[in-house]
Amino acid sequence: MSRLAVCFILLICAALSAQSQEAPHAPIQLPPDSTPTLLLRKVAPLYPPLARQARIQGAVVLSIVVNKDGEVRDMRLVSGHPMLSPAAINAVKQWRYKPYMSGDEPVEVQTIVRVNFELADGTGNRNPRTTQVDSPAGIGAQQLVRVSEEIMQGLLENKVDPEYPAAAIEKQIEGTVVLNVDVDNDGDVGRVELVSGDPVLAPVAMDAVLQWKYRTFVLNGETLPVETTVHLKFALAE
Repeated sequence: MSRLAVCFILLICAALSAQSQEAPHAPIQLPPDSTPTLLLRKVAPLYPPLARQARIQGAVVLSIVVNKDGEVRDMRLVSGHPMLSPAAINAVKQWRYKPYMSGDEPVEVQTIVRVNFELADGTGNRNPRTTQVDSPAGIGAQQLVRVSEEIMQGLLENKVDPEYPAAAIEKQIEGTVVLNVDVDNDGDVGRVELVSGDPVLAPVAMDAVLQWKYRTFVLNGETLPVETTVHLKFALAE
């Protein structure tokens, strides 16, 4: 047999082998209300002592992928307080589901789960103490007021950009981190709360915003502390 014929046969074999390998399928999307019936083991999260001491409660929302064996193989933080989110993630990692069947074959599924943290007496701090400011009129007493992100961007004096985490670059993770931010009378950031964002990106976003400096917010001639929203977008270069 000639060398050309051998090469031709090898090429045909390689092509047939490539065709026989099925491309990985994306997980099937399941609504949150359909997965509790599949849940075999649910591990409750441990309430973080610092969060309990600070009277923090609320819900942590996670997007999870369940593999063909019913194990949680991947998850992404959708929203939740940064003091509660790690405990929720650690608990959900231990959950076990009945394999989801598509026809006669088990398949991977993606769904949303919600982990609730609630203090026994129900007196936790669910929301910041804010007053919405739609117009300058009508606000006289000093209090924490809600100011739009657009207005606060105009007062921003020093903006520190977050460093793209190496782990996020390696995994090709992109997205937007949304934060609730308190700014005191001097324009310093005093509190940063995670609203939503990938858990790999969120810590560097929060660290950067804590270093931001604003001009003081003045309303009716009075300097006021404010709460605002910050969106930080992470995008990899092409």
